[in-house]
Amino acid sequence: MSNFKKPKMIRIQNSLSFDMVTIEAGSFQMGSNDYDREKPIHKVTIKNSFELGKYPVTVGEYLHFVKATKKEILEKWSKKKENHPVTDVSWDDAVEYCSWLNEQQKEYVYRLPTEAEWEYACRAGTTTTWSFGDDEGVLKEYAWYSKNSDGSTHEVGKREKNPWGLKDMHGNVWEWCQDDYVDNYKNTPKDGKPYIDKNAKSKILRGGSWFSYAYVTRSSYRNGGDPTNRINDVGFRLLRTLP
Repeated sequence: MSNFKKPKMIRIQNSLSFDMVTIEAGSFQMGSNDYDREKPIHKVTIKNSFELGKYPVTVGEYLHFVKATKKEILEKWSKKKENHPVTDVSWDDAVEYCSWLNEQQKEYVYRLPTEAEWEYACRAGTTTTWSFGDDEGVLKEYAWYSKNSDGSTHEVGKREKNPWGLKDMHGNVWEWCQDDYVDNYKNTPKDGKPYIDKNAKSKILRGGSWFSYAYVTRSSYRNGGDPTNRINDVGFRLLRTLP
């Protein structure tokens, strides 16, 4: 299946734009048999095409929001790291950033991807451990993780892209998703919508980070985090809805 389209530049302001990749609607097998939290493997149908950021949101892109809303600027968000993925953003921060973007334009809606949309885009038509296959020895070409990151984030887009043209889906930073965390897929939606539990205390994180072991960067690996926490290996990626 080839759902890859050439990335396009989406401009929000004169100095703020994003590279977005169109992901066509379709079905895939979500999950794995490796860990209980990834079971059961189940078919999910993504009913609507969408656009996803080619990279995680960068420091430079996030600072537009921080300055406009007069929030605290962290020292680690330095100019020399403006092309690194932004970190130390909570789930709440990421959602607020999306809301701010939507205030700047009215044509489309920006939001976090659902967990199913994220894995669908990460797998990019594959059923292997990673989007490039099952050989861990190749991972260093696609991801910044514990063995090659030197203990830090790296500029986005410097590793290989997945089959649909997305980069940094494996490693570099964890990425927030819309969903509340649940420890299996027995009762999660099969249509790509987010799993919501008003009693949940964690939100879904995907992709692993510069700090992660190889197995954590797998396409199916999932974790949860407190939506109010700001952590030095957690960021996010934008989804833009289509008509």
